[in-house]
Amino acid sequence: MQKLKSSYEKLSKKNKIIFLAGLFDGEGSFGIWGKGGGRKTFQCGVEMTDKDNIARFSAFFGGSIHKCKIRKPHWTQTWRWRLNGQRAYDCMNLLIEYMCIRRQEKFNVVKCNKISR
Repeated sequence: MQKLKSSYEKLSKKNKIIFLAGLFDGEGSFGIWGKGGGRKTFQCGVEMTDKDNIARFSAFFGGSIHKCKIRKPHWTQTWRWRLNGQRAYDCMNLLIEYMCIRRQEKFNVVKCNKISR
């Protein structure tokens, strides 16, 4: 029996980036967060109920996937994918050109903050 491929699996690398950028634009976040002891790191991540889409981020960029705590009894289980440090910057550099202007402006501010340190 042949396993069916999803439309995503048939996409070119560039089209996968565009697809993931669209998901990230709607569900993702990025920024510089403290890690304790005064250390700070750049992070990006996505949290959503669709574990298959979370797995696509991990398969394409690496990083970690975590099952999130259900915050209220009637809420659906969510999953979080996250990247830290240089790998997070590299990921955002690929995605950012396909995101909305607001995200692009925020990323430019974060990059300027990194450069000025």
